[in-house]
Amino acid sequence: MHAIQKELLVEASQETAFNVFTGKMGLWWPKTHHIGTSPMVDAIVEPKPDGRWYSTHEDGSEMIIGKVLTWDPYGKLVLAWQVNGQFTYDPALITEVELNFIPESPTTTRIKFEHRDMDKLMGGEKVIEDMERGWWYILNLYKEVTNAT
Repeated sequence: MHAIQKELLVEASQETAFNVFTGKMGLWWPKTHHIGTSPMVDAIVEPKPDGRWYSTHEDGSEMIIGKVLTWDPYGKLVLAWQVNGQFTYDPALITEVELNFIPESPTTTRIKFEHRDMDKLMGGEKVIEDMERGWWYILNLYKEVTNAT
């Protein structure tokens, strides 16, 4: 089983780190990384179990990325990634994106990230390598926004 694992430290409280990831995704998620046919406007995680994870677009469309599997403020978030190796939504596909927000101090939080079950994606090693780079890029954008909050 392939998994992408990352760890980063942000200069924010556990609560802020969780809230920026879940409630302000549109501020840090790169507008170039989406599955819509129109430019992306926002990325949204509905704050509840079974909430939708989706993007909105300039043409008014919404594109589902996945859903919330575990909603445990401010410690843990598990999302279903339902985008296949061809970067289209697949409701039958679930790979899990898990984040643990671990307080190191009142103003520093360690984020442990894992995107698992990568072999369920079509496209093989190339897709996994691309996603490995993509997640590092995305998480660094998240870190920049969180540190500035």
